Amino acid sequence: MKRKSIYVIITLMCMICTKSFGQGSDFTYGVFKHLGVGLNVSTTGIGFDVATDLTKYVGLRAGVSFMPSFNVNGNLDVEYAIDGLPSEEDNIKAKGSFKRTTCEVLVDFYPLGSGFFLTGGFSFGGDKLVGITAHSDKIQELGLAGANVLIDKYQLPIDQNGDVNGEIRVNKFRPYLGIGFGSRAVPKGRVAFRTELGVQFHGHPKVTANGEDVLEMVGKTGDDDISKIVDKLTVYPVLKFRLVGRIF
Repeated sequence: MKRKSIYVIITLMCMICTKSFGQGSDFTYGVFKHLGVGLNVSTTGIGFDVATDLTKYVGLRAGVSFMPSFNVNGNLDVEYAIDGLPSEEDNIKAKGSFKRTTCEVLVDFYPLGSGFFLTGGFSFGGDKLVGITAHSDKIQELGLAGANVLIDKYQLPIDQNGDVNGEIRVNKFRPYLGIGFGSRAVPKGRVAFRTELGVQFHGHPKVTANGEDVLEMVGKTGDDDISKIVDKLTVYPVLKFRLVGRIF
């Protein structure tokens, strides 16, 4: 009698677990038959998304990521020039700021049905990659307007208060390709984990000031961090760790 009672309890517990965590054989695929949500931490920031299955082998998801604001401070040795006057050198205080919001629409392809997946789609928004602000005490003291500060090989306008404001911008629309391992975006269980590695193709970055491209010194080659970013970084690497859950 006791053995029978224990067997009934174990059977009931298995049925409850199967129902709660969705491991039954009745899991079906189709648009909005199940809905998943995800929370991720990645090189694009902190984000969340929603997902649904189209078929057993194809899934669709859309999400948004927020890059928390953080700054990098330092000094730059620069040249500045004013119309009609010889150029001079100066050491200015500079700050790089990183903060942006991006959205994405992605299609997951599961060639084996689960475990391994390929991803393609696009990201949009968040075209400002880095904000650049700098200040020259010398220009502020002179109170001169119409000056340009030469940072590496780029001329940025500097106002009579000695302030420089610029950005490094990329394309607003960026195709994306990735590969990953782990759970489906809509897991059969209630909670699961997956990892993804990919790249955004954001094009050739541009240095801008007040929304317009700044002048580039023809024939002058630079070798500091700004030139390295602008000249070489045409893709943005994405490494994503994602916790996924199924709502229904």
